[in-house]
Amino acid sequence: MSRGIIVITKDGCKGEFLMKLQELLVNRGVDLTKTKLMRHTTNAGEAHECFTLGYFDIYQSIQRQDRLKDCEYFLSFLAGEGTSAKYYGCYKIAGTEPLKLDLLPADYPNKFSENNGITHSFYKIEKTHILHDLENRLVIDWGKSTRGWLQNATTEKEVLQILPYISEYEFVSYDKILLTYEALKHIIHNSNEHKLWEDRLSAVAGVYLITDTKTGKHYVGSASSNDGGIWGRWSSYAKTKHGGNKSLIALINDDANYCKNFIFSIFEVFPIKRDRSEIIAYEQLYKKKLYSTKFGFNNN
Repeated sequence: MSRGIIVITKDGCKGEFLMKLQELLVNRGVDLTKTKLMRHTTNAGEAHECFTLGYFDIYQSIQRQDRLKDCEYFLSFLAGEGTSAKYYGCYKIAGTEPLKLDLLPADYPNKFSENNGITHSFYKIEKTHILHDLENRLVIDWGKSTRGWLQNATTEKEVLQILPYISEYEFVSYDKILLTYEALKHIIHNSNEHKLWEDRLSAVAGVYLITDTKTGKHYVGSASSNDGGIWGRWSSYAKTKHGGNKSLIALINDDANYCKNFIFSIFEVFPIKRDRSEIIAYEQLYKKKLYSTKFGFNNN
């Protein structure tokens, strides 16, 4: 017997009704015959390591040849308790190319052999906005065959729950921001759950500070409209751990987890269209105040 899904709103009200995943997809214009479903177990193993290191899209891109043949999209789910799975995102397949092992990150968890380069392909994938509003909220029942991690979208999946938007990191004001690297990465990689953060940090340019809690050293940086505001600039740290700064790159090369010592905060915010030269002037001022070129991580 089919169960009703529970929808919980922000004010705590609950509603219950029946729904299939396929109904949602068809309503969003998805061709089920050209779409696959993936369920990843990220609590251990290679998927977990890639998810932690920020290489999850690379992990999803590497597939055996012809595995996604004639497929235009795939929906990615993360395994939950029992046979449940939470929606992570929808990806468009833009083509394939040979798997070139030398192009993988040096610390990529799976050390492929040359034979893997022959049997596997690198699928060019692009994350779409299909069901974007339900990312990390939509929970389905994958069914009894959890070993069947890759299935056709025509295989019926029951929707179990639609969770409310919840952020464990409350945005209060720019001057009160003190984010660990782990918190920053979580917010950036789960922007749908932290829409307020994305809206606020994308709307402003500014001068920011990274503090190394292990040594007390500082790095003063700036962000303008060219960077996509503070959100765009900080996104580069979430993805690379170092944001392209030479001194921080050296730290990460010596210890890939050194970024866990970083705390992010903001000195000044400006209108997003503020002239970049004026922002740089403030950045230089804060470097002088902290002596971050002589005693910190700034190189100029």
